[in-house]
Amino acid sequence: MSRVHEIVAGPQLWGSLLSALACTLFVAGCGGGGGESAMTAAPPPPSGSPAPTLTVTATPASVPSGGSSNLSWSSTDASSCTASGAWSGSRPTSGTASTGALTNASNVFTLSCSGPGGSASGSATVTVQGAGGSSSGLDFPGSAATSGTIRFRFTNPLPIYPATYIWRVFPRQQTGYYTTFFWGNDGDFGWGGVYGTDTYYGAHPYPPNGSVGTTHKWEIAAIGNDYLSSENVVYDRWYTQALRVSSDGSGKHHEFYWDLPNTSRVIRVDLPADYGNINPPHPALTWGDAPWSPSNEIMNGIIRGIQIYSTTLSINDIVSESNTPLSTAPGTSNVWYLNLNPTPTDISDKSGQGHHPEWVGAERPRLWSDP
Repeated sequence: MSRVHEIVAGPQLWGSLLSALACTLFVAGCGGGGGESAMTAAPPPPSGSPAPTLTVTATPASVPSGGSSNLSWSSTDASSCTASGAWSGSRPTSGTASTGALTNASNVFTLSCSGPGGSASGSATVTVQGAGGSSSGLDFPGSAATSGTIRFRFTNPLPIYPATYIWRVFPRQQTGYYTTFFWGNDGDFGWGGVYGTDTYYGAHPYPPNGSVGTTHKWEIAAIGNDYLSSENVVYDRWYTQALRVSSDGSGKHHEFYWDLPNTSRVIRVDLPADYGNINPPHPALTWGDAPWSPSNEIMNGIIRGIQIYSTTLSINDIVSESNTPLSTAPGTSNVWYLNLNPTPTDISDKSGQGHHPEWVGAERPRLWSDP
């Protein structure tokens, strides 16, 4: 009786029992001042990893239109890097890369790198001299307008095989022959070799009626022959064109895509394996006029957008490179010469490879520009 009375009559003890039961059922609500902290996740312990560092540089920081710069970057304590801005995609934590041909006035190359200790970002800016969306080119006046040659040449050219050439041309009508470019002897093309007219090729408009012809086909010139398109040249319009050449055990192979991106407009020529194996006395890559007939085969029209590669690019890579120079891995690693916007005073190599041509004689083409 007395025990029951104690329990009933002892409110403090009864309250203690209820509180104990509540703590058993709702553990998270008990614990005095420590109860609220039990509801919050504890912060992770310090990782002990230092924060990443990153440097990004561009050399040079200013280039002519169509020129390129070399990017280099290095980081510490980073495990991955991502590019943004004027480039994109995953990048190694240190490395180098070409920017490719640049035409925008300002190009910002940003890199962000992260690691266990955090992240870091950096950028390099490359400006383009005289940029503003304008294009330039070499406006050759044609054979009838000059008494001397107008041409430029590389006297230490890339090997004749393999190679890929991309260019833009705007032909105007003239009587007789044109020259866009020739790889051959800097002199008589009938110098000898196995075939007499050996170790040369070119890609141009060609008059089926010879020096009096006023209509033209597209041609591959090689081995003393002219291999023609079935279609006529249309004057006063732009063409994007490419010639790719290769060599294997079965022979020498030539493909002239004369109206890209339409790859069905092509001339194909296969020659014997022993053609082009002996260098001519004075090998040269010549643009604008024929070295063996100076002033008689001068281009009448504009040439610009010149891209030369020391390999045989695939068709897909040619189309990509013609749209965006140095946009493919084979193009970037095999570019030999690049000048998208040549002028009479600047035909220098913008690829960074140092293959600079020279003018022959005193006469020059006119400057063509498109604002």
